[in-house]
Amino acid sequence: MARDLTRFHGALLHRSEWMRHGLHPRDLASDRFTTVFPGHLTLSDHPASFNGLAWVLQNTVRPGCVLSHTTAALLWGIPLPWRLEDGVGMLRQSELAGGAEGSLIPSVRLGLTLGGEVSLPLLHCRVHPGASSSVGRGVIVHRQRGGATARRGRLLVSSQAETLRELATLLPVWDVVAAVEAVIGPDAVHPGETLESLRAEVEARRGAAGTARTRRALELAREGVRSPGESVMRLMLMAAGFPEPAPNLPVEDPRTGKVRYIDLAWTSIRFGLEYDGDGHRTTKEKWREDETRRDELASQGWTLARSNGDDLRRPLRMLLRLQRSVGERGLRVPTEQRVRRTARRFAADQPSLRLDRQRP
Repeated sequence: MARDLTRFHGALLHRSEWMRHGLHPRDLASDRFTTVFPGHLTLSDHPASFNGLAWVLQNTVRPGCVLSHTTAALLWGIPLPWRLEDGVGMLRQSELAGGAEGSLIPSVRLGLTLGGEVSLPLLHCRVHPGASSSVGRGVIVHRQRGGATARRGRLLVSSQAETLRELATLLPVWDVVAAVEAVIGPDAVHPGETLESLRAEVEARRGAAGTARTRRALELAREGVRSPGESVMRLMLMAAGFPEPAPNLPVEDPRTGKVRYIDLAWTSIRFGLEYDGDGHRTTKEKWREDETRRDELASQGWTLARSNGDDLRRPLRMLLRLQRSVGERGLRVPTEQRVRRTARRFAADQPSLRLDRQRP
């Protein structure tokens, strides 16, 4: 009969520790266990949390290292493209987004266990340029000059600005813009950063890898953006030649004083484009609230169009429809040729976006 290992759920131990607890080498070699780092194993059906993996890396496998790149981004709650590193950004669920120091991030997506096509996330850390980068499986070690750090609970990680610069070595500029806007936006998991504070810290590391792309992202970033989808939609519209829309524009109802927000708005013609993420309007109550909001804005002379994740993957129909709608209202619009050229290029790039959290 297989031994009951319930009390070891979530544990990550060296093989010598497992053997002190009575496990035999053949047990550790079975599919009940998964090797995380050389010599360190966890239970395949109840693996250690992402935080647990990071703690063992920082305190046992590579003592003194700083957690960086996508590892730091996940711990900060900075959104990542879903395709990056086999979906590491999907590990942080919306219910963890309150930023509590004790919040545990699962190391596998909810409902899954290790084995087959499901594997543990790759971790990143950085060390001094003169240190060894050798660890083995499960980790990428970056040798680089020290950037700013901060504490996330028990973990030492790159600061938010430094994490953005590190991400800029892995991601195209639009995805970096989305990450910047999540850090400075109204729904930031760890608020307090501004464009100015990020610029100051990035400039202090002038010459470091990723700095030029981060600078460009900071130029394109805007305050008040609520989701990565809205970020990329705005940038796509600008690339296609539309005037830049105002993000998350507040519109107050003069009768009730209630403020409604429009995702992307051209105020000169009172036309707005709403971006509905994949988690949008999941209940009848949410649908009714959206319709009420739409009616209230219409009563003030606003026209709203809708877009969604499919429009980011296959944008041509949406862009042509928008060109016609806003052009008829007097807004300067791009030529159809430019719209089609942008749509072809964008569809070929196939942006991979993090699903949006449902807005209240």
